[in-house]
Amino acid sequence: FPPPKKPLGDPADTILVQGGSLKTWSFASPALERLQVRLTTEGRPLDADIELWQGPDNTPCKMRVYVEDGSLRPFSAVIETPRGPNTVAIRNIGQIEFPLAAK
Repeated sequence: FPPPKKPLGDPADTILVQGGSLKTWSFASPALERLQVRLTTEGRPLDADIELWQGPDNTPCKMRVYVEDGSLRPFSAVIETPRGPNTVAIRNIGQIEFPLAAK
């Protein structure tokens, strides 16, 4: 039997991205076809850049996200990741007082 899935809000999967900082996740396997990005805050504004880097020589695909209240309206997107390796970068461009949770 496969292991039980973790609940959606499991804090073990969540990374805190402080205001003004950058977090990256790299995926070397070409078998990964898509991934889901979920960004939330604790009732504060959410202001972030999301980038998908496909290979070392490609121009990144960029997305700008702004939400007035990241708790009331969390951001979620499924990003296609064809042809590995891929890197996803999330930059919190908000102030240091406005951290966000990335999953």
